[in-house]
Amino acid sequence: MSIIGTPNTRLFRESRYAGADTHALRDSDKLILNEIDGKRTVRQIISDAGLDFETGLHSIAWLMQTGIVYSGEVVEKTLQEQSDKLAFFAEIFTDEKHGQDFWEDAIKSIIKDKPELVKLGPGLSWEGLSASLSEPLPSPSQIKEYFLFLFVALYDKAEEILGADAVLAKRILLDSHPRR
Repeated sequence: MSIIGTPNTRLFRESRYAGADTHALRDSDKLILNEIDGKRTVRQIISDAGLDFETGLHSIAWLMQTGIVYSGEVVEKTLQEQSDKLAFFAEIFTDEKHGQDFWEDAIKSIIKDKPELVKLGPGLSWEGLSASLSEPLPSPSQIKEYFLFLFVALYDKAEEILGADAVLAKRILLDSHPRR
């Protein structure tokens, strides 16, 4: 259950595998995939697939490890990790002229100027430096790509203000900071 989370978490299929060839999958994997719709829980999916609970859990765990399937809990965890990194970014790049409000405005500006971010992060919205989720949930890979794009733009902004050497030093600190 450490891979899957709780039996009450919803499961989603990674969009880039929506049309994936299923010939290499076991029959139990195919049955599970056929039931995943983003609305039903692990428990419901296994039941509706007609599998015993242990077989269903093994199949779901394997599908999650391959990246074909993900859970709502994984989406929330991924968003929290990226949000924590963003908060630390704002903390280490804050100075007397560029506080948290400055970085909040920079994020708003980046999102406004880059419409591709809306496609990368459907369901992501912002309140200050905190991102939140709503339907449709983006996948973990979409969240990571969204934040990568956002961080690149924020680093560019920081370089304009502080210079490349200062940003490099702080970026090393940010990238080596242990995640909470």
